[in-house]
Amino acid sequence: MQNMYQAPDSLQTDAIPHYKPSVGWKILFFILVPLELHAQYSGFFIDEWIHPIWWMIFSLLVYFVFFIALFGLAFSKRIAFPSVWRFYLPILIFTDAYELFSAIGDFNMSVLKNQIIIMIVLSMIFFTWYIVYKYQKVLRYFN
Repeated sequence: MQNMYQAPDSLQTDAIPHYKPSVGWKILFFILVPLELHAQYSGFFIDEWIHPIWWMIFSLLVYFVFFIALFGLAFSKRIAFPSVWRFYLPILIFTDAYELFSAIGDFNMSVLKNQIIIMIVLSMIFFTWYIVYKYQKVLRYFN
């Protein structure tokens, strides 16, 4: 202690911390976008899906919005408000749940193979839900 009557020096700032996305989010974005484009193309033009056209268009819009959220997370862009993403998350959950349960009946495999496929697909679905959840949480830290 040099001067016990002097206040200690501290680095206090009023700045809000900024979110800096990792390279992994950018790589994931550039991997998933071509895969989704191919899946949507094959769904509409090759007619692999058994869903009606109105559901395919709705699903296309839902996943388009998902990729907007992934873009915003990967490149630290503010798109809409956090309340929009809180409203969107249940829509994404409903869409994924409907498509998963409709696909389960189409597997026509043994119970063990169905369970393995469902566990793999659910882990990917939970990850997409996490992306939207994380984006709406870190949205306040963007410039």
